[in-house]
Amino acid sequence: MKKFLSMTVLLLIIVLAGCQKDQTTKPKQKTNTNDAKVVKTEKLETMSYEDFYENLKEEELNDLDIIQVADQKITAVIGNYFLVLNENKKNHTYKINKIIDLHPYGMNYYYNEESTMFYPSKDGEKYLIYNECRYNSKDQTINAKDDKELKSIVIDLKKDEVTYRKGNHLENLKKKEGVSENNYPKIAKFSKDMKQYAKKKKYELMTNFYLKSGKDRFWVMKPFYEENILEGRIFRYHEGKIQCVFKFWEP
Repeated sequence: MKKFLSMTVLLLIIVLAGCQKDQTTKPKQKTNTNDAKVVKTEKLETMSYEDFYENLKEEELNDLDIIQVADQKITAVIGNYFLVLNENKKNHTYKINKIIDLHPYGMNYYYNEESTMFYPSKDGEKYLIYNECRYNSKDQTINAKDDKELKSIVIDLKKDEVTYRKGNHLENLKKKEGVSENNYPKIAKFSKDMKQYAKKKKYELMTNFYLKSGKDRFWVMKPFYEENILEGRIFRYHEGKIQCVFKFWEP
């Protein structure tokens, strides 16, 4: 009987010790909730065509580049400016709807020799933007993935809002905002038709094709030896026809 009681007590002690150990380890098993914190949210500031054209005269020569084509809208960057182009459904051309200067937000398309990162949502309404690297006070380069103090912004074009965030939990943030690199336009090789068209028009092919629904293709060209970045133009290949769908100076 005594042996049985001793075994019972021993088992109870082992069970209680196991429960206490489990309770002490539970806090350590909590998921990391330290997401990129919201610093502030404010109204999106856009700029006029006049200021945009004037400022570009003093900028470095950076080419026009498409970020996304979605829902009758093209988003692109030129220099340090983020452009939203809306489609005219009658003739399928695009015109500037919004011009966003990235300087005031601490984001520059070419920043410390590294490009600014853009992650769009599927419908092209949200964009997570951050600089791929920065210099600290000791003049050391810190890459975004190693930057615990990473500053990023989320531009919501539907609400016309900008949310500032601080902290490096990019994967959590991408998921939360519904943005992804998968929403970039797909890239294809230049076709024979495109090369012939560019040669005939004396244009320089600047980027590869950007596909829309696997059918239409968008790409950027500019006249040969042209240094003015405002001469960059967007072309569209649709049902065997090539059309210039966007050029500057036509706000």
